[in-house]
Amino acid sequence: MYRICFDTNEGDERARFDLGIPGALRDIEPIASELTEGMHVILYDNEELEVEAVLEFDQKHRRWMASPRWNTLKRSEE
Repeated sequence: MYRICFDTNEGDERARFDLGIPGALRDIEPIASELTEGMHVILYDNEELEVEAVLEFDQKHRRWMASPRWNTLKRSEE
């Protein structure tokens, strides 16, 4: 499963996260041609947490969004 950076502050009203941020774009660039609607990925935030999410392409804003599956949340042990 691909890992994509996300920012917990970049959520929308539909509880999706915007993957148009620099860290996500860096992770998406090498795999962009492989991404599809409904694909499952792992979102990570500064290596402190990770969560499985489902991708959705937002046509209005022309970028990938991710809907997390919070029941899969894992926090790093420090």
